[in-house]
Amino acid sequence: MQPKNLAVSLFLISILLAASFYALKLQEDAYLQTAVDSNQGSCFIDGICLYESRSWLWYILGWSLSAFLFAWSIYSYFFDKTQKQFAEYQQKVSASLQEAHKTIKEKDEFKAFLSGFSDDEQKVLTAIKEQDGIQQSTLRYRTGLSKATLSLMLKDFEEKGLIHREEAGKTNKVYWKKRY
Repeated sequence: MQPKNLAVSLFLISILLAASFYALKLQEDAYLQTAVDSNQGSCFIDGICLYESRSWLWYILGWSLSAFLFAWSIYSYFFDKTQKQFAEYQQKVSASLQEAHKTIKEKDEFKAFLSGFSDDEQKVLTAIKEQDGIQQSTLRYRTGLSKATLSLMLKDFEEKGLIHREEAGKTNKVYWKKRY
């Protein structure tokens, strides 16, 4: 049930409940008045005052419940945003799960892609993918390969269309090109 519909329903129930207890009170007042009138003005019957023996507990409880439902309906209608917040939260969770699924899928695809390369080539490609635009000198230190070996490997990757290099001073910056 929508929050606005629930609020309207609570409002109507609170009004009906209050009216019912008021009608019961009026009915009891009329009964007491009839008993007093039949006794010619005395409120005592068998030594008991009818007005003093009357119990107000049920009226107080009924009207209190009615007031609570009324207040709840007003709050629900004008102030309650739980449904909206819950929907926003669900959208955020859904987006996070989709992003996580996409990341896991990319990692799996990259691992499958790397399986066709040697260990050293895997180290180089992983380092380039993790830090796109890495300097060739930094790449050499991260992988522990010699300058010549790394240079030949990068030339081979460039010919295969996996990376591209741009000059940056005395070294090159290496960028990941292949999007599998």
